[in-house]
Amino acid sequence: MKRYPLQTLLQLREHRTEAARMVVLEKQRALQQCIDACTRVQTELTGLERDRSDHRARLLDPPPPGVPWPAALTQREVHIDLLGEQIVGAQQRLSKAQEAVRQAETVLQEARDAFFRAKGRQDALEKRRDVWKREQRGLFERQEEAVNEDLMQARYMARQS
Repeated sequence: MKRYPLQTLLQLREHRTEAARMVVLEKQRALQQCIDACTRVQTELTGLERDRSDHRARLLDPPPPGVPWPAALTQREVHIDLLGEQIVGAQQRLSKAQEAVRQAETVLQEARDAFFRAKGRQDALEKRRDVWKREQRGLFERQEEAVNEDLMQARYMARQS
């Protein structure tokens, strides 16, 4: 049987589809890393907020022995303010991490779209190849039938004479 004329193109499309699939996997890993980073920052932010609320609740607790009230109160307020600054920093990092997640999701969707376009092109070419093979098979069978018909007629003619 003949070789499919577009076999090289089909192999190229298979290669492109595989390359697009690998890009999708890479983008999925990148998205997961962004999600993990976002989760870490969110966990840190939750811990800082909990620490600040705990320190606020203990703001008016009696100071340790030998430490004057004003110094203890000032130290506690400064620590609460420091936690507040750390919370603001964590919130900024969280918003950056969330933006990175959104960008990674967009890039992943673009990679998926490219993969499905490549896969669609490959599938269309494979369907075309299957139709071509059926046509070639039918043509071959018709040629065999014609040869058999010629042999039958030659045999019949040989008996007639």
